[in-house]
Amino acid sequence: MCVRLESYESEEHQKMVRSFLDGRFENTAFCLLAPDGETRLSGTGRSPSQGLRQRRGPGRGRGDNGVVEAMEKVAKKFRAKGTKEGAILQDFHSFRQGLNVASGDQRLLIFVVATENDRKTLGTDLRDLMSDKEIIGKFHMDFADEEPDSQWRDAVKGERGNTGIFVIRANAFGQTGSVMEQLPVDATPEELKNALLEANTSFAKTEKRKVYSEHVAAGRRARVHFENGMPYGEDRDGDGVIDHRAGRGGRGAGPEAGERRGPPAGRRGGPPRGNRRPGQPPQRPRIRPGGTE
Repeated sequence: MCVRLESYESEEHQKMVRSFLDGRFENTAFCLLAPDGETRLSGTGRSPSQGLRQRRGPGRGRGDNGVVEAMEKVAKKFRAKGTKEGAILQDFHSFRQGLNVASGDQRLLIFVVATENDRKTLGTDLRDLMSDKEIIGKFHMDFADEEPDSQWRDAVKGERGNTGIFVIRANAFGQTGSVMEQLPVDATPEELKNALLEANTSFAKTEKRKVYSEHVAAGRRARVHFENGMPYGEDRDGDGVIDHRAGRGGRGAGPEAGERRGPPAGRRGGPPRGNRRPGQPPQRPRIRPGGTE
């Protein structure tokens, strides 16, 4: 599944999204790929049901079960190798993006600042650790790169030393953060795991779950804006140019772009968001802060 944020930082990722949508650029795109990352194992579309050709309505493929069954059928053709060798660790385009995503997902960010040699050694230990059943899905991870991350300390409080493994808690809008734990790059996997679990337990207890509508409203009042490397917006007609509403600026184009304040067209007088009539589309799973159930 390709999501919009990654493609706002990378022209390469934006081209990938377009390849799944016949040249269009929209906020989600779906396709099952083989382990080589290139061979397509399903159709493409905006969602799993579209990519797997699971039609809505009575009969086979109704609801989520049809999608799960179709995925399982494909997955059975690829046996797990039983080794994590070669597994890819998460690494954002930049620290500022990683901090922003961690804030949005309400997870802690593991930020690794290390020499090239230490990064290679850490890779093996961290692959095993991030696949641990008590750790997986509860954190985001990023590795410092010289060019985009040279100013990362300006956004963070509590860091010490030039290198280390920093467990960072982002602020409400992912613009700044504070270090909850800091470990040396030669910390043992057991030390890392214990520190991560302790930090996440504290984070989950003290982090208030965000309500999307309230969070967006608060961000607009505070005039929070995140500038990405690629233009905001969608290209629904596939002409290669991001669509913008005349006189309004692109959706999410920033506080000065005349963003939409009232309800969107076709919704005037209707029920408020968060109080929709029966038949509303599925909502995002309500995962607690820290990735806890």
